[in-house]
Amino acid sequence: MQTEWNFNYTGGSQYTRFKPGKYKLECWGACGGKKGVTAGNGGLGGYAKGELTLKKETILSVYVGEQGRDGSNAWTIFNGGGFGGVSTGGGATDIRLIAGDWDSQKGLLTRIIVAGGGGGHDSDTPTGGYSSAGGGTKGNNGTSTLSYHAPGATQYDGGRGADFHSDGSFGLGGGTITYSQYCKCGGGGGWFGGAGSKVSSSAGGGSGYVLTEDSYKPAGYTPTSEYYMINPNLATGNNTTKGHGYAKITLLQALPFLNVSSYNSTQATFKADHTDPTLLTKVEVFIDDTLKETITTDLTTEKTINYTLEDNALHTLKIVVTDSNNATAEKVLSISKNIMPLPEDVDLNDISIKLTEVNTGFKVGKTSIINTLVLKNIEASLNNTLVELSEKIKLSFDSSDASVQELMNQLTQANNTISQLNTQISGLNSKYKFSYSTDITKSWMIDCGFKPDFVIYECWTTRGRLFVILTPSIYACFNTSNSRWSIISSDHENSYAYSKNDINSYYGTKIRDTGFNSAAMPGDSLNDKYYFYYAIKCL
Repeated sequence: MQTEWNFNYTGGSQYTRFKPGKYKLECWGACGGKKGVTAGNGGLGGYAKGELTLKKETILSVYVGEQGRDGSNAWTIFNGGGFGGVSTGGGATDIRLIAGDWDSQKGLLTRIIVAGGGGGHDSDTPTGGYSSAGGGTKGNNGTSTLSYHAPGATQYDGGRGADFHSDGSFGLGGGTITYSQYCKCGGGGGWFGGAGSKVSSSAGGGSGYVLTEDSYKPAGYTPTSEYYMINPNLATGNNTTKGHGYAKITLLQALPFLNVSSYNSTQATFKADHTDPTLLTKVEVFIDDTLKETITTDLTTEKTINYTLEDNALHTLKIVVTDSNNATAEKVLSISKNIMPLPEDVDLNDISIKLTEVNTGFKVGKTSIINTLVLKNIEASLNNTLVELSEKIKLSFDSSDASVQELMNQLTQANNTISQLNTQISGLNSKYKFSYSTDITKSWMIDCGFKPDFVIYECWTTRGRLFVILTPSIYACFNTSNSRWSIISSDHENSYAYSKNDINSYYGTKIRDTGFNSAAMPGDSLNDKYYFYYAIKCL
């Protein structure tokens, strides 16, 4: 049985199907390029490790980073190395859940482990060492004796360079081909990319990442808690090959697993398996914790078991699979003659149907109702609303003065509560309008389709990177260039100031009937770049 999988650079995605088990995932990012060297010899790639337990058969896609190169013979670097006229950054190495183009945003948002790539170097940067190395929770900074700097990426943002052309972003090192004239050395790819260097000797390294319960999850990130890893380790500069990245997946522990394809009040169909099927020893079936059947032959074939329920109470069906190391996998299901459990993807319609079933069950008698709703083994997917309801019904019965009509009134109250919540949620959408956009180039006038009451936006102009808060009467303009926030002056004639909302006061910003004008746009025409804007109108 295979226990180790190795992945080298291919320039594309590499995917493998893994059975349930405990695995160690390791990635090494690619090294950055260096001027005058065909490949490698720039900032060292980083290292990332985590241990992942798969509870079902899973396809993992591996993207191995390409080593950086001399800028004169490179255009793009696989998996995020930034472009530079002198040298490029190294690509990240990652493992993700969705395959496709390496720069697909959908795929980038499914990465569960990333080793950052190293930043590019100029010819005068010493070879080796850890200048601009990738990896770690933060990539190393590029070196420079000048005022310009090239920071490494962090867990939350790309390295911010001398201007936005050099900024790293999610999965991409700073200094792309589009703005090659602005960037000397490309930043390393990574979870976030390192900053490209404008005139400094080396660029920033990309950051690493391991998905854990406490790790940062950006907006749109899709992997769930089933992919959380333990024993994470992130290190900068561990790829000492000065070349492409690489990855390795090692099986740490073979495990049993179990899939129940269907079940009802009389039978269940299931299939047991194992990372190494030869290690399976038995399958046991329990009803209400009483052993009903033990299976020791043909353990990996699909099986159907039959059972008889003697009353209308809620019962527990438990199936346990065991291997020779006493590792187990189990499924616990609630079964009943009259009331079957809710599915895992329960919605309001399912709850409504379940309430109808409970109503029917009332006619069976007091004991059956209590057993049905309040037994300790009630299915976990039955939400808190029904659990609380069951407790109320039990208390009513215990007081010996409950009638069927009183119980029906409680059910009606629960339904009304759900309806009220839906009404409140729907009402939120009628209280305001909003308009937004991100990472686009816009003209001086932003058309929102309405007159906003509040606007925030960030843009790049020839005067620097500006963050603006705007209302109909006043606005504040902050200069955020070079990772600094400052209000240069309170003089209303200064572009970086608190000031009245008047397009004639200075560079020009004003709320209009259908949108707003933005700061400094007349002087910069269409050369400005929006990072984002949000406009809100209260109704």
